[in-house]
Amino acid sequence: MANILFNEISINGRIAYTILCAEKYALAKYPDKDWKPLFKWMWTATSDYLDEWYYRFMEILPENLLEFSDYQSSDFEYLSEEDYRFYSGFMKDLDDNMINLITIPGKIAMEYCYSSIPGIGKETIGYINEAITILNNNNIELPSIETVTFSSFKDKDGWGNHFDGTVLSCIL
Repeated sequence: MANILFNEISINGRIAYTILCAEKYALAKYPDKDWKPLFKWMWTATSDYLDEWYYRFMEILPENLLEFSDYQSSDFEYLSEEDYRFYSGFMKDLDDNMINLITIPGKIAMEYCYSSIPGIGKETIGYINEAITILNNNNIELPSIETVTFSSFKDKDGWGNHFDGTVLSCIL
């Protein structure tokens, strides 16, 4: 399903594309919600070491965030109490598709963490297909793949160079 061009796009570029998919869905399904705080955090993935980004970001994923009834019961390492209150309220009303779209960039980031990427990293393309399917099933226009083609799979053993993803954002 994903365009063959994704074979040539770095892991960083693939993450950026799925963040763009999440933004498109967010704007289509929740146009009145202020998405800037979440996507500001998500876009740091393209300019940070992915494992460090993921360990900070995973704390606001609904599966982790909503596990606790209050901040004091949690064992968050990076999330402040203020952020806990904000994100636990923010995330609780999101549908499963939105939650999945928020989670997909982290899945891509961690797929080959601490290892080399085999071949073209086809497992990460499977995650892109999930995001594309969600948008297609909801009649939401896909982001242009051309937006991320600058991030080549040839760079840094498939991981790609860091870049400021916020310039790609349709929310920030």
